[in-house]
Amino acid sequence: METVPIAHRRAAEQDGTRWDIQGLRAFAVLAVVLYHLWPARLPGGFVGVDVFFVISGYLITGHLLREQLADGRIALGRFWARRAKRLLPGAFVTILATGAAVLAVVPSALWGQYGRELIASTVYVQNWQLASDAVDYLASDADPSPFQHFWSLSVEEQFYIALPLLLVLCAAVFRRRGRSPVVTARWLLGAVFVLSLAWCVVQTRTVPGVAYFSTGTRAWEFALGGLAATVPAALFTGRRALRTTGALLGAVALLVALVVITPTTPFPGTAALLPVGGATLVVLLGGGTVLETVGRIPPVAFTGRISYAVYLWHWPAIVLLPIALGHPLGTGWKLLVLGGSIGVAAASTVLLEEPLRFSARVRAMRPRWTALYGALSTVVVVALGASTLVALEVQQRQATEFAQALQRGDAPCFGAAARIGFDDPCTNPRLDDVRVPAASIAAKDDHNSAECWSGFEATLQTCTVGATTGATKHLFAVGDSHSNAWLAVYDEIGKRNGWRIEVAGHGGCYLTTARQDAPQQFQVDNCETWKRAVEQKIATEDLDGVIVTHAATVYPVVAQDGRSAAEATIAGQVEAWRTATDRGIPVVAIRDNPRPRQDVVACVGAMPAGPTTSACDTPRSAAFPTSDGQREAAARVGPLAHVVDLTRYYCDTTTCPAVIGGVLVYRDGSHQTLTFAKTLRPYLEQGLLAALGGA
Repeated sequence: METVPIAHRRAAEQDGTRWDIQGLRAFAVLAVVLYHLWPARLPGGFVGVDVFFVISGYLITGHLLREQLADGRIALGRFWARRAKRLLPGAFVTILATGAAVLAVVPSALWGQYGRELIASTVYVQNWQLASDAVDYLASDADPSPFQHFWSLSVEEQFYIALPLLLVLCAAVFRRRGRSPVVTARWLLGAVFVLSLAWCVVQTRTVPGVAYFSTGTRAWEFALGGLAATVPAALFTGRRALRTTGALLGAVALLVALVVITPTTPFPGTAALLPVGGATLVVLLGGGTVLETVGRIPPVAFTGRISYAVYLWHWPAIVLLPIALGHPLGTGWKLLVLGGSIGVAAASTVLLEEPLRFSARVRAMRPRWTALYGALSTVVVVALGASTLVALEVQQRQATEFAQALQRGDAPCFGAAARIGFDDPCTNPRLDDVRVPAASIAAKDDHNSAECWSGFEATLQTCTVGATTGATKHLFAVGDSHSNAWLAVYDEIGKRNGWRIEVAGHGGCYLTTARQDAPQQFQVDNCETWKRAVEQKIATEDLDGVIVTHAATVYPVVAQDGRSAAEATIAGQVEAWRTATDRGIPVVAIRDNPRPRQDVVACVGAMPAGPTTSACDTPRSAAFPTSDGQREAAARVGPLAHVVDLTRYYCDTTTCPAVIGGVLVYRDGSHQTLTFAKTLRPYLEQGLLAALGGA
């Protein structure tokens, strides 16, 4: 029979606790919490999550192998029932308490995002929810939710489901060949390690948002911990000095990772080898070394004991407390969060989790009853998230119907018709307390279409709006998501004037020959390829006009060829526009909407009933922090280049309001709502007609 690794044998001979691993848990959770509270002081603290992955891989693999060696099988139902008893009570209580706090203190504008993430966390797919948001250009700037930290617990839960299934399957396949469960596990985990690490490196370079949250790119961390659990005990018998040296080397690697790895480091990728390798050395060699002595120190041991609960409770406090207070957390509040998280975690562990976990009645419960209670609890918790989404759906329908009624009926001064920047603004007292769309559903007030959108890909993807037959003009509208925010308006203008308008959008990318900055190199490269395809289309197709617009503050042009960034911004547009104007095709640039405060939607959502206040407005000087270079570029290109500036409909002489004429202007910290864009239609149409001519 295969020997059990030394770490497990020592644990069986003593009290069943690996104190070095308990200390490693304390290190990991404190690293994560301190990073979340003081990221500049501990830039690599987020690697504590990777340490937890290694610990889980080591302990769970060892547990399953011991069961296979002793009983010849793995009782899947019993294993999953034990995991459920260990994890679900604390997780579900945290989710319920956090959900109640969200309803109490969070503006309804955030309920949609938080409700979706509550559900994803409850069913342990939060990592995939965040991975999806990470590659969605229009959702990538969403505020962190109080459920976001459940992504790592989701990855762990998926590991707990997959590993025993794979071990059972491999054991069935290789048993006939005389392979022991330990040898089989080595082959399985070795393959997972190699394939997952390779995929992790590739995805970290190409799709870093997905790489960070994906189970596939994190599986190698569990696998390396699992491989450590298959190392024969005899290999280190009598080699105390070797174990101590290796364990201390692992501890040093973890400490170094806290400093050399930062949020700007491509991660996980190869950088994760440092904390993962360090943690693996500790779990493999730490038994019987000085690290066990450290782990036995009462405060360290107790922190390790409550580490799961600390991880659960600290993050909701960090997210929700600033919302409740109305200001960021200062040092005093951060210390309170740290102490409070430890206190609540201790109470949760001692009064809830451990009594349930070690209760004779609960331990004797059959797996099918555990599954039933777990399913019922899941339904109850999911219902909380679902109820918020249903409430938002009702609000959305009511707000949409109200907005449509206002647009159909006699509602003077609605939206942009208020003409706030003109000498004779339009005022309608009936709209003083109107705010549509409701802040709670503003994020959905959009008409973007996948057919018109290349995302971050290099391929040029276009769609057609406006007149479908007998078009008098063929126009090409191109830009980033701020261009696509006009999609419904382009469609209406095109139908009114008999114009066929092709639309092409790309994340953070617009028509310029200048090189734009971006968070990842693949985004820079794909943007350049996409722009060349746009220029080729303009240079070869029969067009009657090109419409361009872009966000002035997203993915800015970088200084190059001895030019400043500002000059490169202007010159890049001049060169790109001349691709059209040299062929006699006019170019119409739409000046970007003002940049509101980042929390503008949540701010409006927090307004009490009654007349809209100026609390969420943005000073005009702050709303246009940088020039988009369009006016200067048009002057250089000549008479075929035009600029349509709608700023007077967004701002008066000093301020750019969040709500204008009863309409919420923005659906997030950058994009305008569809409702407000539609109220701008007459004025954009006037500008396009003046530049292009038409009906």
